[in-house]
Amino acid sequence: LQGAVGFLHPEGIYDDPNGGPLRKSLYPKLRAHFQFQNGMFLFAEVAHRAKFSINIYGAQQRDIAFTSLANLFAVSTVDSCFNHEGLGLVPGIKSNANDDDDDLAGGGWTILGHRDRVVRVTQDTLQLFAELYDENGTPATEARLPALHSVQLVEVLRKFAAYPRRLANLGDEYLSLEMWHETNAQIDHTIRRETGFPDSLAAMIYSGPHFFVGNPLYKTPRAVCTEKGHYDILDLEFLPSDYAQRTNYIPACSMDEYRRRGPSLPWNESRMMVDAYRVGARRMLPPPNERTLIAAIFPPGPCHINTVFSLVFETSNLVPLVAGSFASLPFDFWVKTTGKSDFRNELAALMPLLSNSQCSKLIQLRALALNCLTTHYAELWRESWDEAYREEAWLGDDARLDEGFWRRLTPEWTRHCALRSDFARRWALVELDVLAARALGLTLAELQTIYRIQFPVMRQYEADTWYDQRGRIVFTNSKGLPGVGYNRAEWNGIKDMRSGIVTRRITNTTLPTGPIERDITYEAPFTRSDRERDYATVWSKLDERQS
Repeated sequence: LQGAVGFLHPEGIYDDPNGGPLRKSLYPKLRAHFQFQNGMFLFAEVAHRAKFSINIYGAQQRDIAFTSLANLFAVSTVDSCFNHEGLGLVPGIKSNANDDDDDLAGGGWTILGHRDRVVRVTQDTLQLFAELYDENGTPATEARLPALHSVQLVEVLRKFAAYPRRLANLGDEYLSLEMWHETNAQIDHTIRRETGFPDSLAAMIYSGPHFFVGNPLYKTPRAVCTEKGHYDILDLEFLPSDYAQRTNYIPACSMDEYRRRGPSLPWNESRMMVDAYRVGARRMLPPPNERTLIAAIFPPGPCHINTVFSLVFETSNLVPLVAGSFASLPFDFWVKTTGKSDFRNELAALMPLLSNSQCSKLIQLRALALNCLTTHYAELWRESWDEAYREEAWLGDDARLDEGFWRRLTPEWTRHCALRSDFARRWALVELDVLAARALGLTLAELQTIYRIQFPVMRQYEADTWYDQRGRIVFTNSKGLPGVGYNRAEWNGIKDMRSGIVTRRITNTTLPTGPIERDITYEAPFTRSDRERDYATVWSKLDERQS
């Protein structure tokens, strides 16, 4: 057969874990794979996040070789990529708020082409994908095909594949859990739907909105919580040291029976899983959102519904290490490339375990400072303590970073051991991104490329998030931070202040003692941050330490 045929179909054949035999048959015939998202409604009757691809097949070849283009929103981009001369940076998936919009269409999706977006896939490339995304022993011809935006990202994936240790290497030294099924656990009277502050931490049940990246105290349900938007952002500078969020579910049986229904620890059957610190993650993986991998450290006591997935480790110091790794952009990038929508152990087990890295201690410390926000983390802090923590310093010189924070750390947890200001927490996450990238062997340019290309929503938020001189967010366009700072109209009236203080009165309803009114002050001038530039600053500081 000398002809060619084109098919337009969903992407399922390329990411279905059971689709290996079909892929084995298709890859030798595949000539081109153009993966689209319906963001510009090329198909008006289909959801905007739906993905599909144009696939060109020909006669079977002895050696697999085809081109792949991903993250397409307009057909014209295909020709633009093949006709491009290869100069300049590869444009990201979506424009930054400050970017020129001449090459953009509806929704801000980038339709400009670039030669480096054309990824050449061979059997060697498929072998790399099989090592990263499939079970051990999966033949290259049956590998799943990730959505890669540029050829530079293939080299990043090679470094992930080359990393010697993965979570799976721990074997029986960790346990993965989904916990209470939201429906079945109510039917068998394990839990019941009831929104309110729990009588004890053991009665709290986590759901996805409770936490965010490196933050177990992200939101709390409102007193009446019937919609996904019925949650309030928590102010970490204001919360009491023993705070626990409202919960939408509570135990429906006695606490003894409730504990009995949960799993015990395989390495210590006298202890229940809920008695241990865990890394909790949202199971839903939404690639188009600001972040895809969303995880934090859970304290002993609470359980969670099955929209959350958690990991518990026999060695407790792995908890902050894994939590810090999961909070980093490189790990989030790797999860994005899998194309998966559900985060469970089959995916977690494949992720690198950075325990042999020189950066490990620095990752652990930052994860502890980000997550240990209340007295409920005192034991983890004590067990993880290292006198070297007091010798640590910020990997940056911004005046909004408290230079004495690290020196004031103590072996026993106090309120001041936690990072609470918006800017300090953002900077700690920037440092985690760099530390994880260096541990994996990535270059600064590769980290910046990952951010620029794969995190368009995050870039848009960062481009229009403003901090005051005390490190508090005064305005942000982030949809994940409703009610934080001034609204757009108010912001337009104060953003050009060169000095002085403005005060905003709010009613806080996140405390068990009831609503209170309080004032929040902001000190001008107000400034934004540039994450790519900040990466370069942190990278340079680490180079200075090692020289």
